[in-house]
Amino acid sequence: MSRRSRSILRKTLGVVAAAAVLGPLMPAAAGGAPMAAPVAFPGAEGFGAQVTGGRGGEVYHVTHLNDSGPGSFRDAVSQPNRIVVFDVGGYIALRSPVHVSSNITIAGQSAPGDGVATRGYQVSFSNSDNVIVRYMRFRHGLTPDQNRDAVAIDSGSNMIFDHVSTSWGRDETFSINSSTNITVQYSIMAEGLDPHSCGGLVQSDGVTLSHNLYIHNKTRNPKSKGRLQYVNSVIYNWGTDGYILGDSAGISNANAVGNYFVAGPSTTGDPFTRANANYHIYASGNYYDEDADGQLDGRATTDADLGPATIEDQPFDFPPVTVQTARQAYDTVLAGAGASLHRDAIDTRLVNDVARQTGAIITDPAQVGGFGVLRGGTPPADTDRDGIPDTWEHERGLDPGDASDAGDTDAGGYTHVERYLNELAG
Repeated sequence: MSRRSRSILRKTLGVVAAAAVLGPLMPAAAGGAPMAAPVAFPGAEGFGAQVTGGRGGEVYHVTHLNDSGPGSFRDAVSQPNRIVVFDVGGYIALRSPVHVSSNITIAGQSAPGDGVATRGYQVSFSNSDNVIVRYMRFRHGLTPDQNRDAVAIDSGSNMIFDHVSTSWGRDETFSINSSTNITVQYSIMAEGLDPHSCGGLVQSDGVTLSHNLYIHNKTRNPKSKGRLQYVNSVIYNWGTDGYILGDSAGISNANAVGNYFVAGPSTTGDPFTRANANYHIYASGNYYDEDADGQLDGRATTDADLGPATIEDQPFDFPPVTVQTARQAYDTVLAGAGASLHRDAIDTRLVNDVARQTGAIITDPAQVGGFGVLRGGTPPADTDRDGIPDTWEHERGLDPGDASDAGDTDAGGYTHVERYLNELAG
């Protein structure tokens, strides 16, 4: 690697208050090269930034909270090439696991009221490709005979999960195995249920975990193998293991930058655990608050915290992401991680636990108030059912009686329905 390349990487992945952000690629000037495709949405970063999801496909409206049938979430994600929007808010009580197809955008930000969630069974993205998921909640719980992950990806590729809340997995809470080009950003992985109580396995070739909250998971926050970009996350109240460094015979390469580990009442182990020399890590700007005294006053982690891992003095050449200091990231994550357009009581409790250094690892959601209620609401009028409200179309000179204009591409490379959904998400 050249000296200039190393300098660029330091600026991108070092601990700085404002670092490079991979934003939409804009069209070339008249007479120039063709317009490049934009990233998944403004703010999409990391290994999964370039996915297109359901761009150009059918707009499918989820119209009820029932488990199945036309207008259900299960039916919506059963076929590829769709942008899924929600006319309802509340809990979708699943009766069996759901599998999400390829070339899908799941736009949870479109749900009225308090937003939308699944409960009771796993949602799987295994063997699928090209998926965008935003502002969804996936909550498993103590469903009999379902010792599964809340969210699972096995042999998947090209996906981005943004502002997603996952909790109460029986095996793991959010696992990514044998997969490529995956980003999970500004999300919550919470309260894996004891006796297993795991945040997730991340054993894949090219995963970005950025600005996430791992909270109240006894172990695997995550357990990682392969290539991992672990940036600006908050890890709170793990039990025996925080971030597990491989524990494997295979070679792993990781950048761990600007993360804040905060011990809680259940914490007994170290922030970095179970390393061996096969785990190659570039670590910079990580902090550890180990005294659980109710104050955020951690120390910088050192090479000694990484144990026998192979410590790199330069970051691996991974995609650019926004990097903050660990303290700045702590504030950012608490303010906005998870399905935070309308933060519900569960996520509010979790964030408050971090701020107050309270809470515990649990065995049953009933110990912390259960699933609670998500308030529904009325969606805006959408006469042509193209996923864009009539008022938005009027304001921009589109025809609310012509569904075909939703798929037209604007100057930034997004279709009009994508532009509307991006604006909803802020």
